[in-house]
Amino acid sequence: MKRKRYAISLIILFIIVYVSVGAWISHDTKIILVKAMSGAADYKDYMNTTTYQKINPVEREMTTKPYEYDRKFHDVGFVFPLHFFFRSKAYVNQFYSKGDFGFREPVRLSLKLKSGKWYATDVYIKP
Repeated sequence: MKRKRYAISLIILFIIVYVSVGAWISHDTKIILVKAMSGAADYKDYMNTTTYQKINPVEREMTTKPYEYDRKFHDVGFVFPLHFFFRSKAYVNQFYSKGDFGFREPVRLSLKLKSGKWYATDVYIKP
């Protein structure tokens, strides 16, 4: 009976830790997408240059008009993280709609834990 309780306790502890790390990844994923969309100067703390170029609308040449990021028009949907130790894949939909410029796109981020933050190493955006 003690072994059964011990095993159930370990399983519950594992689930709590897995979900908690998933919430941490979700939080950092949203920060990464906002930094990339806004063109923030400190984006290198959150992602590499290639990832930034694949997310930022100006770098992707999505618009010919001057682009100015406005947070109230940007929405990051539910983040679904799959993680294993210090690596993760995060699946999310992001929406941006401002006047005559807008999009909805599914994003898959590859993340790794670096200096206590989740750092984006690669991104795939479904066209």
